Amino acid sequence: MAMYRAKCKKCSGKKFWQVRRGKLRCKNCLYEFKPRLGGISLTRYQWKALLKWFLRCQSINTIVEETKISEYKVLKALNLIRQIMAKDIPDVFEGIVEVDETYLGGQKKNKRKSQLRKDKEAYGKESKRGFGTAKQPVFGILARNGKVFAELVDDTEARDLIPIITKKVKSGTRICLDAWRAYTGLATKGYVHRTVEHQKKEYTKGRNHINGLEGFGVILKGN
Repeated sequence: MAMYRAKCKKCSGKKFWQVRRGKLRCKNCLYEFKPRLGGISLTRYQWKALLKWFLRCQSINTIVEETKISEYKVLKALNLIRQIMAKDIPDVFEGIVEVDETYLGGQKKNKRKSQLRKDKEAYGKESKRGFGTAKQPVFGILARNGKVFAELVDDTEARDLIPIITKKVKSGTRICLDAWRAYTGLATKGYVHRTVEHQKKEYTKGRNHINGLEGFGVILKGN
């Protein structure tokens, strides 16, 4: 078992053993307790609820309202989650990698008046789904080992996506993607380029698919 360094609630001891069900046992007085994650006292149910609304990209006010957790605790918990997520992202992806873009938002009631004016000028009154949409584009990279990276982008053209790929994906990596024109020329950057053509109802060719990243997109949207 691993030795922990913290502070015992009973005797102020600073050495612990990890025991059953996530508890710590003080080496000095043998007192057992469950430590607070990041100094935040939340139940398992509260953590699950908070994560659900966080993954749906909801505002702080919405998370507070839906979870009944104080704004102070929500802010502290989300900051901890982001720190943990950032540490878990590899500097460079390799192996078999999927890349894809998706879109978030677009509900009129959630937009500022200034953004609504920009959307109307750029796209007209109706907000379409997919390319050319008034929604926020998000670009994602997923390694088959389960690691994923997502970033908000201004657009989904080659000038927006290729620099991210060359920065985050190791040269020589096999990249699975759809037939979107922005990815043309990846082979010249040293990547093994494998395409599935969704417009032709093609979603998998052996190990070549982007099903993992599309599943992440569903979770991201909260569907």
